[in-house]
Amino acid sequence: MADPSDFWFWLLWLGVAVAGGGWFALRWLHIARMVEDTPTSRIRSAAQGYVELGGRCRALDGTENIAPLTQRPCVWWRYHVQRRTGSGSSSHRRTKWQKVSSGRSEQPFLLSDGTGDCIVQPAGAEILTTESTTWYGDTPWPTQVPGQGVLRSGEQEYRYFEERIYEHEHVYALGQFRTHSSTGQRNLQAEMTALLAQWKQDQAGLAERFDRDGDGQVSLAEWEHAREEARQAVVQRQLDQPSQPALHVLGRPEGRRLFLIAAFPEAELARRYRKRAIFAFVGFAAAVYALGWLLQGAFG
Repeated sequence: MADPSDFWFWLLWLGVAVAGGGWFALRWLHIARMVEDTPTSRIRSAAQGYVELGGRCRALDGTENIAPLTQRPCVWWRYHVQRRTGSGSSSHRRTKWQKVSSGRSEQPFLLSDGTGDCIVQPAGAEILTTESTTWYGDTPWPTQVPGQGVLRSGEQEYRYFEERIYEHEHVYALGQFRTHSSTGQRNLQAEMTALLAQWKQDQAGLAERFDRDGDGQVSLAEWEHAREEARQAVVQRQLDQPSQPALHVLGRPEGRRLFLIAAFPEAELARRYRKRAIFAFVGFAAAVYALGWLLQGAFG
């Protein structure tokens, strides 16, 4: 007679496989459709809101980003370090890898498409890279990087994994686009107050300019005239100063909308997600078949 605990064990895991396979198949198919159907915007003319951008990436001026494990310069990185652990007897020893440490870059970088530059803030993004490196060692932090000597997988205790996006790679990005312009951002009222305070320091000059009735004092009505002249002076000062270029930023959207950064062309990225969806659906179908077979065997 079959052990009832085995039935519930397989029922649980097959249920998880059915739910997970179906969810991932639908999600990855949805992402593929989004990538294909969302038109690519130009940075210079992109609308405010949820957009798709594409271009070459580079570090922000005056910044540097170094991948922590390989020490390679890049614009973005992610790593994890795992330790080999084992259980069971020597003849039936089972080995698994347990995560020791991990991290990812959240340093902004620049995306350029020829029409303008956009600062990309990668925090919270789903990121796909074209290059990753895996190697092994005997210490919790690598003392030897790829390309230095012979790197053996053997029975070494630690495994290191790192992926990177390099400068000048073509990057696809889907996220929330915002433009911050210097126009209108200056505080008109604050500048007016400062200018009026400067005029007040010269009471004689203030009276000479605004005392229209000649009583030696600036009345309330005359003070309103001074305020209007100060406002006009501040507005003209702002118009005379050269405007600063607009600052474009791409970041995480509000709510649960997808924030995606990938070092792949759009068509290749869509194909990758469609392949993922197919594999997930195959797993979903196999789990449904196995679950049906399990229930039929248990209940006839």
